[in-house]
Amino acid sequence: MNIQTVASNLRTTIAGKERHLKTLNRTLATADLDDTERTVIKTTSMFLEVNLDELRRILQDVEQCIEETV
Repeated sequence: MNIQTVASNLRTTIAGKERHLKTLNRTLATADLDDTERTVIKTTSMFLEVNLDELRRILQDVEQCIEETV
C-alpha cells in the first residue's frame, strides 16, 4: 500500500459517509419517527458530521504528503 492508495481509500470512505449522512438527514426531515428513533438518528448524524470533519483533515494531511513526495 502506498500514500496514494491511502488517499483514495479516504476519499471513498468520506463519500460513503456523506451519502449515509444525507440519507439520515432526509429521514429526519421526511419520516414519521418516534422520539427514540429521532434521537438515535440525530445522534448518529451528529457523530458522522464530526467524523467527516476529522477524515477531511486527515485527507488534507495525506494529500500534503503526496505533494511533498512528487
